[in-house]
Amino acid sequence: MEGNMIHSDHLTFTYKDSKEGIYDVNFTVKPGELVLLTGDSGCGKSTLLKCLNGLIPETVEGDMSGDLYLEEERYSGMKMTDLNKKIGSVFQNPRSQFFTDNTTAELVFPMENYGFSKERMEETLQKLSKEFQLDGLLNRDVFSLSSGERQMIALASSVTMQQKVLLFDEPSANLDYGNAIRLGKIIQKLKNRGYSIIVADHRFYYLNGIIDKVLFMENGKMSVYDGEESFQKSGYNTRSFDIFSLTIPFVFEGKEEEKIASLEQVFYKDILRDINLELYRGEITVLVGANGAGKTTLAKLLCESIKPDRGKVRSVGLPFFIMQDPDYQLFGTSVINELTLVKNDPEQIKGVIEKMGLYPYRNSHPFDLSGGQKQRLQICMALLCDRPLILFDEPTSGLDIGSMQRVAGQIKELKHNSGVLVISHDYEFIRNVADRVVYLKEGRIEKDFRSARETLADLNKIFIDMQEEKNYEKNED
Repeated sequence: MEGNMIHSDHLTFTYKDSKEGIYDVNFTVKPGELVLLTGDSGCGKSTLLKCLNGLIPETVEGDMSGDLYLEEERYSGMKMTDLNKKIGSVFQNPRSQFFTDNTTAELVFPMENYGFSKERMEETLQKLSKEFQLDGLLNRDVFSLSSGERQMIALASSVTMQQKVLLFDEPSANLDYGNAIRLGKIIQKLKNRGYSIIVADHRFYYLNGIIDKVLFMENGKMSVYDGEESFQKSGYNTRSFDIFSLTIPFVFEGKEEEKIASLEQVFYKDILRDINLELYRGEITVLVGANGAGKTTLAKLLCESIKPDRGKVRSVGLPFFIMQDPDYQLFGTSVINELTLVKNDPEQIKGVIEKMGLYPYRNSHPFDLSGGQKQRLQICMALLCDRPLILFDEPTSGLDIGSMQRVAGQIKELKHNSGVLVISHDYEFIRNVADRVVYLKEGRIEKDFRSARETLADLNKIFIDMQEEKNYEKNED
């Protein structure tokens, strides 16, 4: 154990009244190491992170055995306050870890709890603002931010106490390409400063070239790989380390047969300006753009949950909106009960949950599912809804490669009866489903194209544009 920042010795944890959990987990993390924790949805990644940050067994019931050590001190002998000073965490859903509704107050909250002086808090806040490029996000209502912007606030909050260990649970899930690349640069700088970092994620192109060790989870058990190269040779089908090297061809099959919705010269506050967009049955339109560009606002306008300041919104019937945060629209007492709220057809419900790999969890409460499983439950809702227009906001955030491909296949099925609008930052997913790509930049539609030839070249340019749009290279040390 000597010289290790973290050491796990035969760690096992199973949840109360369940066999799910992690089993006989052994690994070490040295000072300054960047460790990728990956594996299919529901494999035990979040459970392990909760053990590492002390939430298990402090707040979660279950059976635990084995040992965890932090700098050679046994976890069982440490108080939560001691762990919090040494370990910083960013949860998969940033909203669940916020204690205030103001971004600046959130950033200083940990320092206030530990009695830092006002001068020290102000100095730390200035450093965080520069390092994470938060100038435009300070003193804002947390819930007025886009999900990607909230993620950056959560990331900055995790290092306010200058912790030695940082734990990230799906940190790229809601980030556009530019912010993900910026996150990678920030993580590399933290690594260079001696932080020990564990990143649990399915997408890891933003970490390409800086990973020291890979912890691969499968059914609660762990395999350890010494770096990226050995992991890639393992044969596990992963997300790509280099997304622009993908050879997935665009297959454009959309047909302008029946217009089912349109936005005509739509303006909304200072978010959207002069939006003109037509959507058709039988076509999958993917809406891309940087965090905060107005993509979710556009979807809300189509659903009539907000009204435009100017212009007209038209649709054939009320669209069905699958939200980015599953917790906002899960109300049932079980997976089957949740889907019954959409359509009371037992045979059809059984069919869709089998397609989406959720049949073993059919009697589970939706909130007991992993993030990726909740995403798949939402896809089941869309498959049952029978609406002319179906909207998805980041349907693949938190999904492994197999689940992403399964979701892509199901969304392709939806277009046989409906039009589909998908908001996504997931390059691999977009390459699998797009009939059309609409690029929203600074509140306006910058590009709208449908041909495979121009899209493959233009999509790469768009993602690079999103990296350059906010001058991500500024303030580099």
